[in-house]
Amino acid sequence: MKSLEQIVQKIILNGTLTECPGLFYGKTGMAVFFFHYARQTSNNLFRNYAFDLIEEIQEQITSTTPIRYDRGLAGIGVGFEYFLQNGFIEAEDSDFFEDFDERLYRAALYEPYPDLSLEGGLTGLGRYFIFRMRSNGHKDSNIHKGLTHIAHDISRKIKHKKVSEKEQPDVFRFFRDLTSISEYTEKYARTLQQCMAWNCIGKPDIQKLFPYMHNLQRLHVCQNYFNVDLTEEIEKEWREWEKSGKMEIPNQVREGKSENNSQPDMGLLMGLAMEGMLQLTLQHKIDISWLNLL
Repeated sequence: MKSLEQIVQKIILNGTLTECPGLFYGKTGMAVFFFHYARQTSNNLFRNYAFDLIEEIQEQITSTTPIRYDRGLAGIGVGFEYFLQNGFIEAEDSDFFEDFDERLYRAALYEPYPDLSLEGGLTGLGRYFIFRMRSNGHKDSNIHKGLTHIAHDISRKIKHKKVSEKEQPDVFRFFRDLTSISEYTEKYARTLQQCMAWNCIGKPDIQKLFPYMHNLQRLHVCQNYFNVDLTEEIEKEWREWEKSGKMEIPNQVREGKSENNSQPDMGLLMGLAMEGMLQLTLQHKIDISWLNLL
């Protein structure tokens, strides 16, 4: 198993070669790790490195940057909101949210989306608005309007049975998160119940859910969202990871690396940033809530 120091050195040496600015595979995920590591070590050099990554991300964002959650604007925006909510950046550092809210609002209302998945589809865009609504939204904002439009669109697809079995777990997660916000609890409670009636939700085959995740990540997510006790399985995965320090990269992530020329070995999904976060969690320096970003 790599030590935290080895992980830090490798990211610093190779991180500048990472072109992807996103959360799963790129610089936003790396910044998540460095902010946490800087806080635990009280070393501002690592905090400064995280801010350098943020500056690079902002410089990379253009009108052609994709919306998608895994490597685009939705995930970057969630990462920045995570920084703000955890006190890594100050409110004045987040002025760019006005442009983000407007850009993603227009995407929600007017731009086509390939599917309902988290990684590249509509629930990933919805995840951005949910994060923003929890701390910054109000009923007159584009945050609320964009989120309502997305929820209505997906609800209509559920009603007309146009949600594929592959999309159902991400759609379920979306409505679980949405109904946890008081403004939406009653309005979408029935929709959530419809999601819970799906076989893959009511009787989940854990190994088949969220194929882009490693088993440890998948188990934690399922523990949070499904009515199942996976404590023993999670403890076993932690022991195996602690012993080997290795994670098998799912085929979907391998294919994504090949097709998009990105570098998952640096990011928060399967890369060195993820390994660093797992190390901090294992040492009880941070809690496991960062997995909610995945």
